[in-house]
Amino acid sequence: MPTVIIDDIPFFYETVGDPAAPPLLIITGITDYTPKAAWQMADLAADFYVITFDNRGSGRSAPLPADYTIANMAGDAAAVLSALGIASAHVFGFSMGGMIALNMALDYPERVRRLVLGCTSAGGRLWVSSEERVLQALADPPRSGDARRDFHNGLWKSMSDSFAAEHPEVVERLADISVANPQTPAGQIGQLQAILFHDVADRLADIRQPTLILHGDADLMIPPENGRLLAEYIHDAELIMYPGAGHLFFIERANEVNQAIRQFLVARV
Repeated sequence: MPTVIIDDIPFFYETVGDPAAPPLLIITGITDYTPKAAWQMADLAADFYVITFDNRGSGRSAPLPADYTIANMAGDAAAVLSALGIASAHVFGFSMGGMIALNMALDYPERVRRLVLGCTSAGGRLWVSSEERVLQALADPPRSGDARRDFHNGLWKSMSDSFAAEHPEVVERLADISVANPQTPAGQIGQLQAILFHDVADRLADIRQPTLILHGDADLMIPPENGRLLAEYIHDAELIMYPGAGHLFFIERANEVNQAIRQFLVARV
């Protein structure tokens, strides 16, 4: 199991592609781990050296008792690049990973070549909250004792009903990923607290990396207005909305998303 040691803590990572190609770091969301990046990794590895890792408190990275802030997690991401001998990389973060990517671009600007933000928010005064039914479901998730059943019962929050109905094989693949996730409760709580205190709303004007913002316009978890606000406040940012796609737009519309990322990065390598 490949790991890098950061402040005496092992972090699990995966890479795919030619190490001589331009590096692309993918940062996943809350409680996600490396398999969630699979819909991008294999495809984008044709043009990039793709790196992803398990955030602190996620997957196969060691759990930490404290220090869960988005800023600290951005430091983890930068440290993973350093441990792999990579001075700078393109960065794509989705959901919580997008929050980490924003902090990385602001706190470690020399490490981020181009920035791609998926289904994420600046937080603070620019945070647009989910509907009450979503917040209630997040506060009290399904706990039947059957992890696969709980996954299916909670999927409505993150995937559009139409895609789920038309692609049962993708749903089952995601269920397998969820059931196998070695997530700890402490790590999940720590990441949730980090998200709640995330706020770079007044720093967006300082982002100077070319930025592409991607969002599903049917996102219930992080409503699409969050993406529109990012595009408004980040200098010269590009925005693509995916009609009918939910929070997992990068899976629902994987081919289109990968092509958009490729075009954005290859034209500017």
